[in-house]
Amino acid sequence: MDYREEAIECVKGNVLLMHKQIYAKYNGNFDRIYTEAYNNASYMGKVIEPGREYELSYLECSCPKVKSGLRSNPEQCECSRQSILFILSQLEPESQFDVRIENTILRGSDHCTFRITRKKLVV
Repeated sequence: MDYREEAIECVKGNVLLMHKQIYAKYNGNFDRIYTEAYNNASYMGKVIEPGREYELSYLECSCPKVKSGLRSNPEQCECSRQSILFILSQLEPESQFDVRIENTILRGSDHCTFRITRKKLVV
């Protein structure tokens, strides 16, 4: 299954717009985004290494296909990983991102956590 296409289709509208607004509000400062904007009822963000490495946790599964019961295989979490990669590439195309699945609800955890590493591309 091509999770990248599915992920882009899922987030290219309102979800991407919301993240673009957050990015603009914090002037692209990921350290502030992950400590301020991504700490609410839905997300829990953490700075692991300032300017470079972050952790993002969803406090509940946000995948509409999982929530509706259409999908239950832990492989579906690759779609969430691809969603994060797509959003980050749209926010900051001059950077390269690596997103790693740490744990997910479909794998038995009480939340979904992703480790994000950011590298600025040298132009």
